[in-house]
Amino acid sequence: MYSRLLTACLMTMLIASCVTRGGVPVAVDTACDWVKPIYLTDHDIDVMDRQTKKDILAHNKAWQANCQKVSP
Repeated sequence: MYSRLLTACLMTMLIASCVTRGGVPVAVDTACDWVKPIYLTDHDIDVMDRQTKKDILAHNKAWQANCQKVSP
């Protein structure tokens, strides 16, 4: 008797575990919430080496391409 009850409970659990709830989960990109362009002063530009300037320019271009909202 207990084996039939156990079998019925297990089958119910297996069937219930296959039920989907809603659609596909949506991934939300929040990277632009914490990334901002880097602003420099004239003094910053004077004291930085060439590679640092290139890195900052690359960062700002990537931010502009990926995060800047386009105005209609």
